[in-house]
Amino acid sequence: MEGLHRQRVWRAALLDLDGTLYRGNSVIPGAVEFVYRLRVQGIQPVFFTNNATRTPLQVVSHLQSMGIVAKATEVCTSAQATAVYIRKRVGEDTVGFIGELGLQTALREVGLQACSPREEGFHEGLSAAVMGLDRQVTYQQLAQFSRLVNRLGEFILTNADLQVPVVEGFIPGNGAVGSIVTAATGVTPYVVGKPNPGFVDYALQKIGVPPDEVLLIGDNPDTDLACGRQAGVYTIQVRTGTMCSTANTLADEVWDSVASLF
Repeated sequence: MEGLHRQRVWRAALLDLDGTLYRGNSVIPGAVEFVYRLRVQGIQPVFFTNNATRTPLQVVSHLQSMGIVAKATEVCTSAQATAVYIRKRVGEDTVGFIGELGLQTALREVGLQACSPREEGFHEGLSAAVMGLDRQVTYQQLAQFSRLVNRLGEFILTNADLQVPVVEGFIPGNGAVGSIVTAATGVTPYVVGKPNPGFVDYALQKIGVPPDEVLLIGDNPDTDLACGRQAGVYTIQVRTGTMCSTANTLADEVWDSVASLF
């Protein structure tokens, strides 16, 4: 790969999605060829996203709609990492959650029962409280969830992104909604997704590749690059996203876009 340390062998690339491979529903020029060329060179692409609303199959469908070839086994979401984290903590138990299909599916796939504040008996016997972005959440559901957090004294966020980019600009992200619960309860959440380096560790365990053979490519210095640097992987910042300031960047390299990497 042009511009990278040729002496090193790269076996996998953790790829941020929105702002790196696409913006909204529009593919970034060169991204389709970039993913193809990764595969040709024997570098496994891992679609590495804080977005906890989509299942891996939904992520694949979105990527393929833009011409990017992907498989569900190559997707790594903060919802999946969160589910594994909770499963290790509470075993096969019932957890209270706010979130969309991506989080609900991830919880159930690791053997957890997932109970929403939309359901009766929400507080009964719940051993953990986890929040992912839910764009249909109501005040009453947040109130129910906050009462659970008060009882448990802790809660978990899939990610703490304050904003989600959309065509019109931004909408509040999971971190913004989670801050309501923190303000109401005084409880600071544990965040599983980027910039937590544990999210990278989860991805590397999933694919079985050591950190010194892995690239992480993203646009956001506060999440993507901070996460990668703390986890000890080689980081590349691209300037194609909305969070693309390169001032005082933590990245090992900075490129205009993924199209510049070959």
